[in-house]
This record gives sequence, C-alpha cells and structure tokens, in this order.
Amino acid sequence: MQIELPPPDLGPTSSLNQTLSLLREVLASHDSSVVPLDARQADFAQVLSCILDPLLQLCTVSASNLGTVDMATYMVNSLYMMKTTLALFEFTDKRLEMLEFQIEAHLDTLINDQASYVLTRSGLSYIYSCVQQHKPEQGPLANIPSMDGSSLKAAMVQFDRYLSSPDSLLMAQLNFLLSATLKEQIFKKSTELVCRAYTEIYTAVMNPINQYKDPGAILHRSPQQVHSLLS
Repeated sequence: MQIELPPPDLGPTSSLNQTLSLLREVLASHDSSVVPLDARQADFAQVLSCILDPLLQLCTVSASNLGTVDMATYMVNSLYMMKTTLALFEFTDKRLEMLEFQIEAHLDTLINDQASYVLTRSGLSYIYSCVQQHKPEQGPLANIPSMDGSSLKAAMVQFDRYLSSPDSLLMAQLNFLLSATLKEQIFKKSTELVCRAYTEIYTAVMNPINQYKDPGAILHRSPQQVHSLLS
C-alpha cells in the first residue's frame, strides 16, 4: 500500500475508503457462506489481521507529519470509518473494542485542546495558569503581575462574550469530524473543563487570602451560573 497524505478536510484517504470497501466485500461474502461457524470465525480473524492491522499502521504513518489537533481529527475520522464498516459484521467485537479505545484516546486530545482553545480566546488562560501554579509563599494572588482586580475584570468582559455564544469558539478541525455525536461529545466535555477552570479561578478570587477587594464585583457570576449558561 502506498502512503497517501491526509486530505485537507482530514477525512479518510481514498486508499482507506477503497480498502474498507474491499474489506466489506470480503466480509460480506464470508458472512453469507455456508462454512461452519468456527471456521468462519477463524477466517474473519485472519482477514481482519491481514487488512485492518496494515491499515491502522498506514493511517498512523500518513498522519505523522500533522499537528496534534489535525492528527487527532484525522485519526478519529479514519478509525470511525473502520468502526462503522466492521459494525456491520459478526465476530468483530474485539476489533470494535480496540478501535473504540483508540478513538477515545484521540478524543481526549481534542477535548483538552478545545478547552485550551476556549480558555485562551476567552481571556482565562493566563489567569487559570497563575491560579494553578500559585504558591502561598508568593503572597496574595492580587499582587501578582496582571492578576490585579482590574486585569481580571477586563478578562471577564472577554469571558462574558464567550458565554453569550459558546459555539463561536470552536476549533476549525472539529467541523471536519464525520461523526456529529463525537463532535457533540468533545464540545460537551471540553465545556466541562472550562467550567472547572472557572470554578478554580472563582474559588481563588473569593479566598480572602488572595486580597481581592470586593471580589464579587470582579467575578460577578458564580460557577453555577457559568455552568448553566454553558449547558
């Protein structure tokens, strides 16, 4: 098999589609054959290891020059196509499980990257990392550069814009996902991560130790309110 580069829409390559269509034909002919069950099961296993394993390897190699998000999107699409092909046939449970496991790993990448994308563009990224890395011996958070009340207020204006239309901050690659269900799952789980980050910021700002004057005026939304706006 020749290595084909992922297409610009990060969908499956034409060689992947062709091979899967061949696999469908082979499995369909086995499915309808009168061969005894256990022999058919052994045949299936052999066909799958002869076709699927090299195919998986091929996808991984062809994705190797892509950036993290592009690679994860391309791999999810390719694995999803393999999964939908295999789901039509018996004796494929173990393989489906393995594909599902690989999809999940790439989804984790996309969930984390989408959450970072939102935090960066909604003005919370720097604040969140300061909160996470803050140690008591550094003194109150309010005294750390760009963590004063007015800086936080400015960031909240940006965050409010995001809250009014969460859909506007979506990595372009997510629109290339073939499965609407997976896209929805990424959106939902990354939004949960954003809510969690806001909760940590909120807790830190409300903590008297960090010496914010009138913290309620800086962060005028509770984590619960943010959560309900985003869910």
